[in-house]
Amino acid sequence: MDTNSTASAKPQREHFWDSLRAVLMLLGIPYHVALSYMVGRQWIVKSGEGVTGFIELARFISLFRMPAFYLIAGYFAAMLLARREPAIWLEGRFRRLGIPFVTSVIVLVPVMNWFCEFSNLPLQAAIDSWIGNSLKSGGYWVRHLWFIIVLLYFCCAIAWLARAKPGFAKARLPERIDRLAGRHMVAALLVLAAIVGLWEALAVEAFYIAGLNTNIIQEILRVDQTIIYAPWFALGCFLQRSRETVAQVTRYSHLVAVLAVIAVVLAIVTKEQVHPALFRFIETFAAMLMTQLSISIAAHLFDRPIPLVQRFTSASFVIYLFHLPVICGLVFAGQYVPLPPLVKAVAVMVLTLLISYAAWLVIERSKALALMFDGGMRPAPVSA
Repeated sequence: MDTNSTASAKPQREHFWDSLRAVLMLLGIPYHVALSYMVGRQWIVKSGEGVTGFIELARFISLFRMPAFYLIAGYFAAMLLARREPAIWLEGRFRRLGIPFVTSVIVLVPVMNWFCEFSNLPLQAAIDSWIGNSLKSGGYWVRHLWFIIVLLYFCCAIAWLARAKPGFAKARLPERIDRLAGRHMVAALLVLAAIVGLWEALAVEAFYIAGLNTNIIQEILRVDQTIIYAPWFALGCFLQRSRETVAQVTRYSHLVAVLAVIAVVLAIVTKEQVHPALFRFIETFAAMLMTQLSISIAAHLFDRPIPLVQRFTSASFVIYLFHLPVICGLVFAGQYVPLPPLVKAVAVMVLTLLISYAAWLVIERSKALALMFDGGMRPAPVSA
């Protein structure tokens, strides 16, 4: 980065970035429902039935949801560190993320695990399995909260870097590189996809070959996910410190859309047909292209404050915390409801969103609950 360049006089509009981050979190609902109703496969909660196409739906969402999320997280981290002292910013991150993480591990995850066990086993066997897994399986407690652990790693790393190198906090991408990437956006995306894809193919494979996928390192510390998403967080940081590149990334491209479709189809088709390392390389192209496509669409749809979107953006973190326990409970109950699987699945999606949003409506009205489940956050004022 070029630490001598001055920041842009006019702040970049942030509405669509935050709205897209919320959409990516809310996509966890159809993603996890799709996993619950896969044909011929069983996930953590047993539905006992499946919906054709849900395996492909889950694979499609998983291709870009978390890469795009961490890219946006890096974008906001770089933006906020240019305005705040690193230690103060990091303290806020731990309050915002750490407190809800601990609360959810204690309150929400055990309930979710309870539903999962009862959907699969008779009463006594379910109780024994719940107790046994609670005592020995780290992943059993982390579940869908792993992204918070990884995000806090990245926050610590960038805060340390900003403190160790003060110029980094307001550094800009060198103008020559920024202009080159902006003028040749599609080529830049493909080159970046190749670089990140090689990293994920080789580094993650080395992680597994070294036998580091243990209960503590993988299931609790989530080192493998840290390896996977570190480049995306870094890309978000660099993107925020650019001018030309970020302007081009927010513009829709027919070519990118076509390439994204091709890459997505290739990734879905080859998921179980090629070596995992090669698949990670292939799926990175789908992730990179879909991320740019998602950003460009969000920049068009959410280029101004929209009250309803702002409400769900404010609620998105709490909805994410609650959505999986709610899904597991509804899928378990759905075993006893005589409806077609597709109808059940859609009903579970809708009810999960409504119940999780209702939880947020309760939480936002209590300082104590807001601190426990949302880090003390309050919804931003809604513009007319």
